[in-house]
Amino acid sequence: MGKLGAWLAGDGAPYADGTGARAVRSIPTSWAGIRPWPSALAEQVGRKPTSLSRAQVLTVARTGAATATWTDILIASYVWGQGDNGYGAYRLGEILRPAPVEEVLAQAVAVLAADGAVAGYRRLSGAIAGLGPAVFTKFLYFAGGAVVDAPGPRPLILDQRIARVLRA
Repeated sequence: MGKLGAWLAGDGAPYADGTGARAVRSIPTSWAGIRPWPSALAEQVGRKPTSLSRAQVLTVARTGAATATWTDILIASYVWGQGDNGYGAYRLGEILRPAPVEEVLAQAVAVLAADGAVAGYRRLSGAIAGLGPAVFTKFLYFAGGAVVDAPGPRPLILDQRIARVLRA
C-alpha cells in the first residue's frame, strides 16, 4: 500500500478521488433503445460523438445512490466502458432484460456497503446473465465512489487488461 499511496500523492493525484481525466467517446443515438436512461447523461439524440468522463459517471452514481436507482449507475458505467464500439447497446439491453436486475444491483451495493468490495464482487459474480467481471467491477467501482464509509479499500475495475497484468 506504500507504493500506491506514494503514487496517489504524486503522479496519481488526479485519480485520488476516483475520477481522473479518462473520458470515452460515445454516439448518443446508438444507445437510443436503452431504458430507463440516466438524466445526467447526454440525450440519446444525434450522431455527433459526445464525451463521457469518469467524473460524469461518478455524478450519476451519486445521484443513483441518493435515489436508490442502481440501474442508472450500471448504464452509465457500461456506456463509459464501451464507448463507441457499436455493439454495446445490444449487449446492455440483454443484460437489463431480466426482471430482477435492479434488485440484484441493490443487494450488491448493500453488501459492498456492509462487507466491502470483495463481498460485492462475489454477490454479482454470475448473478445477472451477461454481466461479467469487466462490467460489474465498473459498476461497483462507481457505486463504491458514491457509498460513503464502505469498509476496506474502494472497489477496483478488473477488466481484461488488469486481469492480464495480475496473471503475469
